[in-house]
Amino acid sequence: MSDPAYGAAAALASTTTDRLRRFTLPNGLRVVLAPERGTGVCAVGLRYGVGFRSDPPGRPGLAHLLEHLMFRRRSRPGGPGSDVPDRAGPAGGYANAATGQDSTDFHQVVPAGLLESALAAERDRMAGPPPGAAALAAEREVVAEEIRRNVTGRPYGGFPKSVLPPLLYRDHAHTHDGYGDPETLARVTPQECRDFFDRHHVPGNAVLTVVGGFDPEAARRLIERRFGDLPARPVPATALPPEPEPTADRYGRHTDPLAPLPAVCVGYRLPDPVADLPGYLAHVLLAALVEQRLRERLVTRENTAVAVTAGCGLVGGAFAARHPVTLACTVTHTESIGTRETVDALDTELAALATHGPGPDELLLVANRWISGLLRHHDEPHARARSLGTFELLHGDATLHRRVPRLLASTAPAATAAAARRLSDSHRAVLTLVPRDDRPRPPSPGREARP
Repeated sequence: MSDPAYGAAAALASTTTDRLRRFTLPNGLRVVLAPERGTGVCAVGLRYGVGFRSDPPGRPGLAHLLEHLMFRRRSRPGGPGSDVPDRAGPAGGYANAATGQDSTDFHQVVPAGLLESALAAERDRMAGPPPGAAALAAEREVVAEEIRRNVTGRPYGGFPKSVLPPLLYRDHAHTHDGYGDPETLARVTPQECRDFFDRHHVPGNAVLTVVGGFDPEAARRLIERRFGDLPARPVPATALPPEPEPTADRYGRHTDPLAPLPAVCVGYRLPDPVADLPGYLAHVLLAALVEQRLRERLVTRENTAVAVTAGCGLVGGAFAARHPVTLACTVTHTESIGTRETVDALDTELAALATHGPGPDELLLVANRWISGLLRHHDEPHARARSLGTFELLHGDATLHRRVPRLLASTAPAATAAAARRLSDSHRAVLTLVPRDDRPRPPSPGREARP
C-alpha cells in the first residue's frame, strides 16, 4: 500500500528475536531455532506432516486418536473427560497437542534450564511405538467424551468445520469428520495405530522448533545428540489428490436440535496458499472485509442476525493447511430472514467489493485489526513455536512467521477487489442449519446432482 499508515501496521511485526537458525539432521528431521533475548522459558514444538486428511477410508479420526496415544506416552493420566491425559509436561511445564487437517503437533513450555528434558520427551515420543491395548481403550473413551463435549453435545457443534466440507468437496480426504465417531473408533486395533505411526511419524516428516531463552549452538548440540540416532525412514507423500472444481453451486441442510437460532454457512475454495501466497493473502483480508460489512449490515443496521464470522481455513487458522483451503462465511440469524436473504446480502457485499474495491481507510482498518490479532496470538511462546513449525512444514519457509504481517499490510485494495471477483465467479457450497428437523425448509435453488 502507498498509504504511510501501513508502515505502522507492518511495524507491529517487529520482534526482539535473533535471526532464525534452520538446519536438517541426516535422518531428515528439520529444525528451526528462534532464540529470544531476555526470557527465562523455552517452548519446544514438534509438528508432523500428518493430519486427519490422512485418515484411511473406514477409519475417520485415526490421526486424532493417535495424537492422544502419543501424548499419553510422555504424560501422566488425568481425570475423566480431559481433552488430553495431563497438561503438565514431563519436566513440569505446560504441554499440549493438537491434530489439524494436514499436521499434528506436540508442544511444551518449560523453564529454560529444562530444555534438555523437553527435547528428551519429544525424542521418546518420536521413537515410539505408541502405547498398547490398555492405553488405546482408555484414549478411545477420552476421544468419545471430547466428541460429545465439542460436537454432538453443544449448539452448533461441528458447524461448519465438520459439516461443510462434505458439501464443498467429494474426496474422502476432505469430506470425513476428523474427530471420528465413537462406534468406528471402537474398532481401531493397536496394530492399526502402530502401522499409522510407522508410516507417518518419521523424522523426515517432522519439524522441531525451539523458541525462547537458549544458546543456539548449545541447543543444536543437544538436538543432534538426542535426535541424531533415530533412523531415517521413508517419508510418505503429502500431496492431496486433485479435487475438481464444482460445476454448480451446491446446497445442503444440517439439523441441530440444540441450536437456538438458524444459521447459514457459505463456503468457497481458495487459491493454493503455497503456490500463490499473495493471492491467498488477498482472500484472507477479503474475508475480514466481508465479515465487517455483513456484521454492520445484518447485525447493527437491520437487526436480522446475531453473529457473523468469515475466515480462511476451517481448522487451526488461515495458515494451518495445504491446498485445498476453504473460506467459510457463517451467519447466525433471526427468524425474520432465511437462507436466500442471507446469501443475497453476502452476494451484494461481494459485488460491491468486486466492482469498487475497499476504500484505503477501510482496508487499513481491517489489515491492522487482523495483524494485531495475529500478533496477540503469538504473544505466547508455544504459539510462536507452533507457527514457525507450521510455516516450515507446509510452506518450507519458517521465516513467513515473521514476514506474513508485512505481506498482509502491503496488500493493495486492487488485490482484494480481484479476490472478490474470483469468489463472485466461483461455484460454492451453501449450508443451511435448522434447529429442528420439523422446521420449514428455507427456499433454495435446486441441488446439484451428486456424481
